[in-house]
Amino acid sequence: MDFEFIKEWLQKFGIDSNLQELSLVISSLLVLIGCYIAYALARWIIDHAIDRLLSKAPERWYKALVNSGFFKRCANLAPIVVIHSFIPILFIDDFESWQSPLRTVVGVYLTWVITSILTALANVISIAYDYTYKAREVPITGVIQVAKLVLVLMAIIITIAIIMNKSPMYLLSGFGAMTAILMVVFRDTLMGFVAGVQLATNRMVAIGDWIELTDHGVDGTVQEVGLISVKVENWDKTIVYLPTYVLIHESFKNWQGMVNTGGRRMRRSLMIDLDSSKILSDEQLDELAKKHFKQSAEDWLEANELEKPVSNLTVFRVFTDNYLRNHKQVREDLTLMARLMQPTAAGIPLEIYAFCKQIDWMKYEAVQSSIVEYLYSVMPDFGLKNYQFLNNNQAFSQNGEGAYCQYKPES
Repeated sequence: MDFEFIKEWLQKFGIDSNLQELSLVISSLLVLIGCYIAYALARWIIDHAIDRLLSKAPERWYKALVNSGFFKRCANLAPIVVIHSFIPILFIDDFESWQSPLRTVVGVYLTWVITSILTALANVISIAYDYTYKAREVPITGVIQVAKLVLVLMAIIITIAIIMNKSPMYLLSGFGAMTAILMVVFRDTLMGFVAGVQLATNRMVAIGDWIELTDHGVDGTVQEVGLISVKVENWDKTIVYLPTYVLIHESFKNWQGMVNTGGRRMRRSLMIDLDSSKILSDEQLDELAKKHFKQSAEDWLEANELEKPVSNLTVFRVFTDNYLRNHKQVREDLTLMARLMQPTAAGIPLEIYAFCKQIDWMKYEAVQSSIVEYLYSVMPDFGLKNYQFLNNNQAFSQNGEGAYCQYKPES
């Protein structure tokens, strides 16, 4: 095929000056129009072929191939074929010297089109993998990003080789001397890649995990594990981008074990005024045993392996332990106890150590609060008082007018 008919057509209109140049321009425009038609035709064929070929394919593959733009980028190959075919036809005679630089431009463009197709293919794999169960445990975002980086670096090398008309291996042989520079330039990338591999291999963190790094202001769920950074959404809805290698070089707390176990620890202390502790008489002990344990004092002592004399602190501690064990929202199969801690200037703490069945923050706090509120309210039944700091030996109680004026004598 040639474009001599264009010259003949121009001569019919009496155009003889700059005939060859004008013919080349018109011919080039026709080739560009042909490139657009080839691209549109390729897109039409691909779009209709997708609907038929992928109609019965799994949803993840259909969405992956469509949303990644893989086929759209494949259609870019059609114009390149057209241009490459017409270069030796268009540029002849006085313009034959243009063929070599134009082939170079087409070669560079073809290199980057193929690179874009391969990166789209990497996106296809990533999107399809996100639909699998293992995507949460072993994210491959970092691996995909490394693959894209390698593809881009290879495209750069091939581009330079095409422009210089040298073999790519010739250029690669010179990169040995540039290793140190590359290590400095891509330091964070390389460290992030190594850290990402270690995180995935050891399953240290996964998308959706709740992690906490106090020094870096991180306390929330992992949204994305990338090549260079880890995206975390804190509970206050702020977003933190944490360098991936920080999770390897520094310790962090992963709350996922709590989520998998299905029990969230409650560790709260009731501050008891030591001045309110006392030894119970037989009548007082029998009354408390019948009221709160539905037993006689003797049966209660035997069941709890206790002997007289018994303090109201002991009875309240046993009551708290029993209350926790019978609470519907407390896990009995995990550690559960009520214990008296070392006395402090703020009184003696009665610590509740148990695991709540609710792991959702709001529900967990509601259960924990209701337990503490009930125990504080029932504490006076045992003759105990909660401790609170007083100012200059003044105990404050509200009178009818809302003033605080009661005096507490020194102990």
